[in-house]
Amino acid sequence: MALPGRAEIAAALRGLGLVLRGDPRALQYYDLSADGFWRSFLLPLIAAALYFSLQQPSEAELTGWEGNAFGYGLVQAGQYVSAWIAYLAAILLLVRGFQLKGSYPAFVVLYNWAQAITVAASLPVLAASQAGLLPEGTLAGWHLALLLAWTYIVAQLARLALGAGLGAAMAAAALDLAVTVLLHRAVSLLL
Repeated sequence: MALPGRAEIAAALRGLGLVLRGDPRALQYYDLSADGFWRSFLLPLIAAALYFSLQQPSEAELTGWEGNAFGYGLVQAGQYVSAWIAYLAAILLLVRGFQLKGSYPAFVVLYNWAQAITVAASLPVLAASQAGLLPEGTLAGWHLALLLAWTYIVAQLARLALGAGLGAAMAAAALDLAVTVLLHRAVSLLL
């Protein structure tokens, strides 16, 4: 399977702009074929790998890791991928529970692309923070802003791809946050 090309990436960026506005034409900018579905998983994985390779955990974060930053990064990356897969499984239950008539595969494609774009947007902020070019706390502020934006994006994705009403769209967004938090807490308890 080939990586998405420039044209597909540019289309996904335009599509995300329409998602932010709640414009149903956003779906036209994504490859919703079976190949497009599977290809949509590649860029989020690459962006996450870059993110976790740039990350330099603090001493506090490495407490209990005996200074093993690589092991810490692997666990963080594993949590990211596990939360991603768990959320996509949970959203399928939400689709069935709310009897949504939209397209689950289309939701997955849009979700994956939005995830790739938002993680990629974090890379320069992370790199600049790790290099000491930004004031302390900038990365934490960026993550908070991104969390708020991500919640809005997921709700819009649910509305556009799944045909969800406001309540189901908000449930989809809240479910994303809940799955991530619960998984991180479970891993923290195990380690």
